[in-house]
Amino acid sequence: MASPHTPSPWRVCTTRDEPSTGPLAEALRAHGFIAVACPVAREVPADDPGPLISAAARLERYSWVVCASARSVAALQRARTAPWPRGLRTAAVGDATARALLVAGADPAPLVGDGGGADALWAALQGADQWPGRRVLIPTTPGGRRLLIDRLSEAGALVEAVEAYRMQKLPPQAIFGVWHDAAPNAAVVASPSAAEALVEAIGTPALARLHAVVAIGRTTAETLTRLGLPALVAGDTDFAEVARTLAAHRAAEVRS
Repeated sequence: MASPHTPSPWRVCTTRDEPSTGPLAEALRAHGFIAVACPVAREVPADDPGPLISAAARLERYSWVVCASARSVAALQRARTAPWPRGLRTAAVGDATARALLVAGADPAPLVGDGGGADALWAALQGADQWPGRRVLIPTTPGGRRLLIDRLSEAGALVEAVEAYRMQKLPPQAIFGVWHDAAPNAAVVASPSAAEALVEAIGTPALARLHAVVAIGRTTAETLTRLGLPALVAGDTDFAEVARTLAAHRAAEVRS
């Protein structure tokens, strides 16, 4: 039991659809938080898996595969029946996605932008190849950002964007019920769509009463701000950095 002078550990709700042993939950536990799963959506297969299956079978024909999430890597790997082709160049929006690509068999190592995120990745990709005529596969999810698709197409690349999976929003009452039972002190919001679903279900005033809301990525933070809920933003999208950002905020609050 904590002493009267030792703050109780914060209960942190995570909006990602991941198990209790998922990477974000483990990163939070490593910094002394109690991670509580409060998913606002669940992953479901693409409505039409045909294009993904076709693209996965033809990976050798692409110059690059560019992935925005570990989920897209996993979906692509499930759709492919052969080993990952050696020599295929890959790029990842963040370190977690890069690790997923390495586990899938990517060689050489994926290109990752400085600090993570689509904007940083595009800055790294611009000088990484001569893009006119390059065939690029981008696994997508509905509602995801199109920045990389648009920039690579403008640079002359032949971009094939295929739906890898969908995130199906949970009913607001279901989100509220889990949130109420979790009794969180803080929250980590994983995407713009998660921000919208959470605010719809919980309401801005209740979220504003938390010790902190951490956004994974600038786009998620901008969405929360638009919804009336300014958030902390980690230096990059790596889950360990997200946990460190929240831990630093907690330490500053304890000192004050």
